[in-house]
Amino acid sequence: MKFSIVYKISLSAVVLVLVSVGVVGGLFYNKTTDLLVQHGLENIASEISEAGSQLQTHIDHQRRDTLFIARTPPIQGMLRALKNNNYDEKGKSTYRQWEKRVQKIFIAILKSKPRYLQIRFLDQNGQELVDVHHELKNDEYHIHSKKKLQDKSNSIYVKETLKLAVGSIYLSEINLNREHGEVSKPHTEVLRSATPVYDEQTGKLSGLVVVNVEIGSKLRKIQKNIQDKNSEIFITNDRGGYLLHPDETKAYGFDLGKRFRIQEDFPQLANLFLPDNKDTRLTLYPKDTKGTHVVSFVKIPFDPVYPERFIAVGISELYASIVAKQSSVQSAVLNLALIIASVVTFLAIFFSYRLALPIKNIARVMDDYIHNRESKVNMPFDDKSEVGDLARRYHSLIAEVEDAKAHLKGLNRNLEVLVEERTGDLNVSRIEAERANAAKSEFLSRMSHELRTPMNAILGFGQILDMESESFNEIQQSNIREILQAGYHLLDLINEVLDLSRIESGKVEISMEDVSLDDVVQKSLSLISSQAKERHIEIVDKLSSNGYIVRADYTRLKQVLVNLLSNAVKYNSESGQITLEAVQSESKPDRIRISVVDTGKGLTEDEISKLFTPFERLNEDDNTEGTGIGLVITKHLIEQMNGSIAVECIPGEGCTFWIELQLAKEEPKDK
Repeated sequence: MKFSIVYKISLSAVVLVLVSVGVVGGLFYNKTTDLLVQHGLENIASEISEAGSQLQTHIDHQRRDTLFIARTPPIQGMLRALKNNNYDEKGKSTYRQWEKRVQKIFIAILKSKPRYLQIRFLDQNGQELVDVHHELKNDEYHIHSKKKLQDKSNSIYVKETLKLAVGSIYLSEINLNREHGEVSKPHTEVLRSATPVYDEQTGKLSGLVVVNVEIGSKLRKIQKNIQDKNSEIFITNDRGGYLLHPDETKAYGFDLGKRFRIQEDFPQLANLFLPDNKDTRLTLYPKDTKGTHVVSFVKIPFDPVYPERFIAVGISELYASIVAKQSSVQSAVLNLALIIASVVTFLAIFFSYRLALPIKNIARVMDDYIHNRESKVNMPFDDKSEVGDLARRYHSLIAEVEDAKAHLKGLNRNLEVLVEERTGDLNVSRIEAERANAAKSEFLSRMSHELRTPMNAILGFGQILDMESESFNEIQQSNIREILQAGYHLLDLINEVLDLSRIESGKVEISMEDVSLDDVVQKSLSLISSQAKERHIEIVDKLSSNGYIVRADYTRLKQVLVNLLSNAVKYNSESGQITLEAVQSESKPDRIRISVVDTGKGLTEDEISKLFTPFERLNEDDNTEGTGIGLVITKHLIEQMNGSIAVECIPGEGCTFWIELQLAKEEPKDK
């Protein structure tokens, strides 16, 4: 028997209501009072967790601000100036100028953080160098003069912070602020965060930054958000001393010479504060405290450096209040369920027919459209309910589908035209890029030629003066040598720029021939041997006399080897060693790998990634001569000779630069 949709909807609604009422009623009436209390305790635990999260978020912000302050450039500027008679050569500023900049930064941060009380910069001996204070009462900002700067070397937070590594944060106990060893009045609850400052040049510990934050208002805000008339909030440190108590006279007793601890008010919590106790939560029922309250305590760690440190947040609430809250919820839900069940049952039957007929009509229209039939059924467009909205949306959807079909046909017709237009645009862009590159290469070439002519004249006059140097004094002779040295260096740079521009413009011609490695290696070594002797560097030649013949351009191969050997001399350690060797590839027997191994300080992965970038000079601080172009030219030349180049480094031990070339058909002679 086939039932109508009206009957089905009515029956389904009645069954759903009856089942819902039965399940809800059964669940609630089968629960005991213990379950109700447990639910209330879960709410308490949730409130404590929320309070802990708020406090943790506040502390995390303070930690990040402390690290940010320590990393501001003026801090390093003060350190550099202190080491150099109160003047910083790098920043071109005096110690006082850097000090004023630090003070301005501290004031700006204090103004942006209303609850921040004090920011200080101390040296490695605990002596305050900069101290900026925010007076909350009058909302004023003060910079302490040198006479008021204090020695904090005996403070625990100073000693502990100076033990930390770069980027670490020390968090002090939450306590009352002290000035000159005495608790300041009015009482101000503070949390200090501090981080060590290391000299960026030497890597040595040079001081610390300390931030004092007023924390009391945050604790009282947490108390206000979760406390009601039947509950009390307690917050303690990891020794049980009260930070927050309904009786304000008990708060911070440990700073005021009074002994008020939660272990004395609730002895059952004493184990929670033992050093080796791993429990993070404890709940006391009235039978435990022999009272009328339920007490729930949760430990919240807040210091990653010392994970054993924590604050304890607790809520005490009347047991009867918890039960009453849950009982009222139970009764309200059950009564509401009965009312809803009755109303829904009646409405389900009443509206079944009105709901079913429009839905049936919509389904009929859809079926007609799917089967390409003309539909004569009237859609309920005037219906203001969801059914009418569904009919209107369906009508709009069909219209959009038809429009999309027409649009798709138009797109198909215009697709070929659009592709041709885009292809033309790309060709124009490519041509413009090629012109720009050619113009750059032409500019470099012309500038190199124009610079080389006057440079040759300068070197010529310098050589003439050098030939007559006996008639000059030592200072003049030194000046002549500097002119020649700088001139030759600039001429090398001009030549290398010219080479680079020729390579990039494709004007360098490579003449491939059979080249004897023995010959080109010996000539390359003769060109750099004097440089090696000046630095007492030993050259170990394991390549010559092997009789290898390679396919290359003789002149360009010698240029490559001279550049690699010259770099190995310049960037090697004093009295180091350079090893020149060659080996045939096992996987590619028709290729040979030539390696130049040095014993310098090596390169990092980041430095290697920049090695073949034009004008990118590494180790600029050691004053080693160079242009940053040689390896770029070397790479281009090797690749044009159908070869490859790469480098392998071990920091502290040295680098191995190797090139691979095609072997000629001649076999090497017997070793």
